[in-house]
Amino acid sequence: KIYDLRRERELRKARRMLGELTMGGWEGIQAVMDWDHKENAHFRQVTSYWEMVASFVNRGIFHPDVYLDTCGEGLYTFAALRPHLSKIRETSPRFMLQTEHVANEHPACRERMETIEKMMASWGAEQAAAACGEREHELACGEHDEAGRKQAAAAHPIGEDADRIRGSGIGE
Repeated sequence: KIYDLRRERELRKARRMLGELTMGGWEGIQAVMDWDHKENAHFRQVTSYWEMVASFVNRGIFHPDVYLDTCGEGLYTFAALRPHLSKIRETSPRFMLQTEHVANEHPACRERMETIEKMMASWGAEQAAAACGEREHELACGEHDEAGRKQAAAAHPIGEDADRIRGSGIGE
């Protein structure tokens, strides 16, 4: 049944919308969280879907290995939203708590999260390089100094979290 729900037409639209949304940083996420936003229902639909599946894992209904084998997108969604959790939880304190628990409590899921975050950091670096140009990237974005790192972080698909990832040893 979980697979059938995942294939449902509106959920597919919601999943696609969320993938595009997370590339835009906090402003887009903040906007879509407004109940009057045209995509708010899709945002709630896809995040609550992944939360439901993670809840099944946390309650022993769905084995963590099966979750890992079939629900990487749920972990990707969490990884993309994780940099914004503190802001989101100001108004929605339980937002993605089930997925966070799965990601933190199951070693293989934690490892997958690290892999996903490395990929996101790499994509962000590629986007920053493309935005600045190969040669100009080192000079204009100045990855060698703090101001340059902040400028590169602004071009990162997970926005303000780029500095945290860059300084954590992930992808280095």
